[in-house]
Amino acid sequence: MSFMRLDHLKNIIQSSHINFLFGSGLSQPYLSTLGNIETWLTEAEKIEEGNTKNIIRTSLEALYFSSVMKPCLSSEICVLEDDRKRNYYTVLNNYKTFLSKWNEIMAKRNVGLLDKQISVFTTNIDNLVETAAEEVKVEFNDGFKGRITPIFREDTFSNITSKVSPLYQNRSMIPVFNYMKIHGSINWESIDGNDISYDSRLRLLQNISDCYKYLRPSDIIMDFKDAITFEDIQKKAEDIVEYENSSSDKSDNFTGLFSKLVMVRPSKNKFSETVLELHFYELMRLYSNALECSNSLLMVAGFSFADEHIAKITVRAANSNPTLQILVFAFDSFAKNVIETNINKVGAVNNNNILYITPESFKRSQDADFANKALKDLTKFDLESINKYVFGYLGI
Repeated sequence: MSFMRLDHLKNIIQSSHINFLFGSGLSQPYLSTLGNIETWLTEAEKIEEGNTKNIIRTSLEALYFSSVMKPCLSSEICVLEDDRKRNYYTVLNNYKTFLSKWNEIMAKRNVGLLDKQISVFTTNIDNLVETAAEEVKVEFNDGFKGRITPIFREDTFSNITSKVSPLYQNRSMIPVFNYMKIHGSINWESIDGNDISYDSRLRLLQNISDCYKYLRPSDIIMDFKDAITFEDIQKKAEDIVEYENSSSDKSDNFTGLFSKLVMVRPSKNKFSETVLELHFYELMRLYSNALECSNSLLMVAGFSFADEHIAKITVRAANSNPTLQILVFAFDSFAKNVIETNINKVGAVNNNNILYITPESFKRSQDADFANKALKDLTKFDLESINKYVFGYLGI
């Protein structure tokens, strides 16, 4: 099913608990998606310990770091070339527009029985949404308590924010964004065992970047340009001459620091690899609870459901909660087929409450005159287009 009229969506929003699921596709074109990194890292873990495995693992972690993490450092943003700088501000402005529009939508919502929380779940580890929230000054809850040494506490996501008028003492709820990073974050720092603190200056990331500079492609990290299968990668690694002790030290320094990042590792056995898995499972529980709540709406963007953990929880909730409505915005028809395939891998959906929406199906769902005039330039569903052609017409 792929049809959703705007007036129908407005009615759903009026009477639903609002949730979003964001994936790495929304931080493009500035940040890359994982691509095959997750699959290849999983395959690498099956190889016998030795130089081949170390080269592959270090190379993949270096690729992941350079594609998704390093570009978030302020030292990198300051020296961006024109094209990259445009991409950065495009993504940042898309997140700012999203926050501003939904802050307005929820502020205008007139149903007094529902709170005005917007729960945003994401597998992204970048800090772009936090940066956007800081600039637009919306009420934003990322789960941290305290000011000098903020500590991550999941119970903060149950807080409701309200305002009291000074004259008549009338109390009214105000919109607040709960931002839940299921896979951790580049700005999370491990302290005192299982506690997580907020690393606003990205100190660990900068230290990893300093080590990354000394990883020479000739003897430590591989070039993946021609790699199609994992066998291609393994053959390349085996062809590399055993690197010198000095190079090995540099590789060990990089992987040692990389392992300290408070994030779920990009591999299929991701959850078993972190000493802080308790927090990640708790966030997954919050995601599950949000979907099992009566009259919940989940809007998905930039996410392929290749993550089997999240796909299983989503399908289970869709089957157990017929009042749940899930809208999946697919970038195009090809992306829709990929998403449907990933969903179907984990189980059938019985309640017909997952809608896969492409730009074409969205246009066909609307009045012909409106579609021909207002939606004529809609060709893809990235965050910019969703903000403009869907959320932009939801003036509640």
